[in-house]
Amino acid sequence: MKRHFRLALVVTFTVVVSVFALQPSTDPPKPFTGKVVGISDGDTITVLLDKQQHKIRLEGIDAPESGQAFGTKAKQVLSDKIFGKEVKVVWSSRDKYKRILGHVYLDDKWINKELVEEGFAWHYVKYSNDKDLAKAEKDAKEGKKGLWADPSPIPPWDFRKGKADLPDDLDTVYITASGKKYHRASCKYVAKSKMPISLKEAQAKYEPCSVCKPK
Repeated sequence: MKRHFRLALVVTFTVVVSVFALQPSTDPPKPFTGKVVGISDGDTITVLLDKQQHKIRLEGIDAPESGQAFGTKAKQVLSDKIFGKEVKVVWSSRDKYKRILGHVYLDDKWINKELVEEGFAWHYVKYSNDKDLAKAEKDAKEGKKGLWADPSPIPPWDFRKGKADLPDDLDTVYITASGKKYHRASCKYVAKSKMPISLKEAQAKYEPCSVCKPK
């Protein structure tokens, strides 16, 4: 009886070890190439490699949040560039959410940099000192590309912390065609449809939004 039990235990252990040996590694190769099967937002994608999905946070950049102006547009731009395509991901670490921090390439195109160049992401200076990304942001800002067309774009890291108040000297706010209130540029209630208006004129005709609290 004991012999049969020991034999069964050995067989079970062997099977378990074999199963785990066949499981894909938690980490993909460095670098690796896979197909983009998901776009979460303007700086986060999902890449499929050998039937395993990997969440990738584009390193060195920070795109507008979904509730911000250009948040939806940034996601769409990223999707148009790489969704359904094979990309190369160069990475070395993960963030606190266990997402892979990576630089994404489509052929010879550096997607992280392109998003900054076109004004759909900031250079994430808190975590990156990359000179190319810094220059890309400077050029986009001077050319008023993408989000830089707004008079006072709010960095997403400030938006997430609730620090996106309008500067005291800002003289432009935003309204919608059917709305009765005026808003700051990053307010989620005007993210898709907004019209600029002077602060002075807005104060005479509309009420300030209670959510974004413009001046």
